[in-house]
Amino acid sequence: MKKNLNIKYVQSQNEDKQKFIGAILDEKLIGFLRYKIKRDQAWLYNVEVFREFRHLKNEQIGSNLMRIFENDCHSSSVWCIEGKYWPKGEEGAVVKRFYDRNGYKIEREDYDLIVYKLSPSKTELPFEIETIEYDKFDVIFEEFIQKIDECELEND
Repeated sequence: MKKNLNIKYVQSQNEDKQKFIGAILDEKLIGFLRYKIKRDQAWLYNVEVFREFRHLKNEQIGSNLMRIFENDCHSSSVWCIEGKYWPKGEEGAVVKRFYDRNGYKIEREDYDLIVYKLSPSKTELPFEIETIEYDKFDVIFEEFIQKIDECELEND
């Protein structure tokens, strides 16, 4: 039986009211979700989890990020979540399955593909979410982005 990782979830907000949720392992960001709530709608900018942590069934890191996000949306009386869907080759199929599993729909709107969910519900979470200052989050976020860029260069 695999041992669960000791993942800590944090949330933060920048000066532009963009919100961030992070999954941290050993003081390193291994996944994040970025969004903004405006009035009664939310815009999902992106969800990213390092490839080696994506399919850990015991952890469900991406789904946990989505649950935390949807709980905030529910608390803010959001009736609709929207985001842009960026399919890329095989990766696009994985992302589509992720959204499907989490109850999202994907539709074409003009020339864009939009991911959306109506009336997000609240989920009880088996872990705590720590709120941290954005300056502290930004440091680990920059390290994460740099590592993503390095991984993409290796795969090119």
